[in-house]
Amino acid sequence: MKYTPGYEWFITPHWLRRFGPLRLVEGSLLDRIGLHFFTIYAVLGGVMSGTFTLNSFVLKEALHGSTFQVALISMLGSVCLLLGIFGSELADGRDKRPFIFWIGLVSRGSFLLYFFVWDAWSFIAVSTLFFVSNALLMPSVFAMWQANVSPASRNRLWGLTVTLSTIVSMACAAGSGYILDLNQNNFKWLFAVSGLIGMLGTLILAQSPLRGKYKLAADLPRPDFRKLLIEPIHGFVALLKRDRPFLHFESAFFLYGSALMLMFPVMPFYLKDVIGMSYAEIGIAQGPLAMAGVIMLSPVWGKFMDGRGPAALCSVIFAILSIFPLSLMLGLHGFEHGSLILIVYCAYLVFGIGMSGINVAWSLAPVTFARGADASPYSGAHVTITGIRGAIAPMLGAVMMSISYEVVFISSATLFLLGSLGMILHRRHYRYEAAEN
Repeated sequence: MKYTPGYEWFITPHWLRRFGPLRLVEGSLLDRIGLHFFTIYAVLGGVMSGTFTLNSFVLKEALHGSTFQVALISMLGSVCLLLGIFGSELADGRDKRPFIFWIGLVSRGSFLLYFFVWDAWSFIAVSTLFFVSNALLMPSVFAMWQANVSPASRNRLWGLTVTLSTIVSMACAAGSGYILDLNQNNFKWLFAVSGLIGMLGTLILAQSPLRGKYKLAADLPRPDFRKLLIEPIHGFVALLKRDRPFLHFESAFFLYGSALMLMFPVMPFYLKDVIGMSYAEIGIAQGPLAMAGVIMLSPVWGKFMDGRGPAALCSVIFAILSIFPLSLMLGLHGFEHGSLILIVYCAYLVFGIGMSGINVAWSLAPVTFARGADASPYSGAHVTITGIRGAIAPMLGAVMMSISYEVVFISSATLFLLGSLGMILHRRHYRYEAAEN
């Protein structure tokens, strides 16, 4: 992929050495160049993700979505990740930048269509377009990080990137809540503008220099129908059969993901109908409070994972996350409104501490298991398994909610703890080795 004229100054190591905002970060010049581009991409993407975090509440309140529709959009956000293996097949062995450029245009550009949303189903349709294109994009983004940052610094520097993007994301989540309290229909222009900002991030990442190891000189054959639709499924199954440690890791990770997704369709109804929170209060809970842990602890968790491995990290953070649904159960026992808000805020602080580790483990565990090879197949498999549990857990959570909120929260906490136990057993059976080039 050719560099866009006018960007040469932006990717010059001399410029980065003298004026780059990350020039004081410990690491090689090549690592800092990779970090520089990813940080810009992540920060601009944080604007989009922070704003979009209120999507299920918009669907319920502004567009009067039903319980089924809220569960459906929660499910689609994860089920579309099944397409991750097809995105990884398209990008495997190829320069990732063209995929990031074109699929990024579709993914982030789809947010402009929110201008034309008129009811719950049209909102779901536009969101589905984003979910599908984003799932195709993610394996290439993770593989680009693998290519541009050395194994010695990869997890630690990712933690710094997550911290900076999270600061932006939490500010946008809180600010969006206040804007939506003024007028719920403000979501149309709010989402569209955030999508344009996210699109700029993908265009900048697509201009990043690429270390030569992952850029093939010879032309690869053009993908045909079988290569695009059949081989990814065969490759996915073969990878899980071949790499037993990765299979066992993903099995335990599946339990954590199911625990979290059980609560996806429940939270809009719990926070609005049971607790009685406004958009602004929800924005504060899901923004500054939920992300405070990410800001403070992402670099710490990244360093922890560098030394101890992904299974050790996950065993700790899954156990921490089990406190989240158990804390929310306190809100079901007749406290005053102010006390209920405080309970939710404390629960989201715990949630943020756990998710700060998840952000590192979810993104970089596949790269660790790839052990220096192209991480696209591992990232694609990891994303696809997320889609599989997304096809089950959100709808199951909606069914459980029809019984009681307690059933949902107790089931979620149990799955978190089982996932933690699975990671402990994984670590006992498989010795962690740091990834090498």
